[in-house]
Amino acid sequence: MRNIFLLIIVVVLFSCIKEQEKIKLPDITNESNYRITSKKENDTVIKINGENDEYTLTGYKDIKNNVKVGWWEVRDIKKDHLYKIEYISLDKNKENQVKFFEKGHLINRFSQYYETLYHNNGYEFKFYFPLYSNEDAKVEFGYITTDGTTPPLRKTIKCKKENDYYICFIPLKDKNQLIAGTVNKFSSKNDKNNSILLSSTSMYVYNR
Repeated sequence: MRNIFLLIIVVVLFSCIKEQEKIKLPDITNESNYRITSKKENDTVIKINGENDEYTLTGYKDIKNNVKVGWWEVRDIKKDHLYKIEYISLDKNKENQVKFFEKGHLINRFSQYYETLYHNNGYEFKFYFPLYSNEDAKVEFGYITTDGTTPPLRKTIKCKKENDYYICFIPLKDKNQLIAGTVNKFSSKNDKNNSILLSSTSMYVYNR
């Protein structure tokens, strides 16, 4: 009987992984790796521009809290690759959504992001996560919503796999009603040493 080791990996920083190449987002978004110029937008936010021999970097920073905010872009000068990275203020410098473009085309299998659409009296959510071979995964969306007149509704639902994304539908009569929560992908796979690797990846989600 083979020995099975359980390795629990809690993923809070997402890395775009390409077939024979690994790009670590903390490295290519680290301002200390660039020649930086900045422009003041208001009392708390500055715009950052950086460049080195391989990449250019642009984005906004909250200087009061020393965190990246909104969408940042990192462009690979030599390979025509573009990374669009969303930072949220709920966690310090957490990469939330990551979109990887190759020669101007969005490559879903290396990206992590979501889309929303209101139709049929409800919101449809599509969640994209990086795809790995021999992976067994499930996706759950835990959310909270309220119409302002009733107590907030908290619920966790399972999402269905379709093509290269996971889909959930939440019925709502009011298009303007806020839905906010966290989508979690739980996955397992066997590595070359016959160990079972368990991982959890999350995104903060809202419908506006």
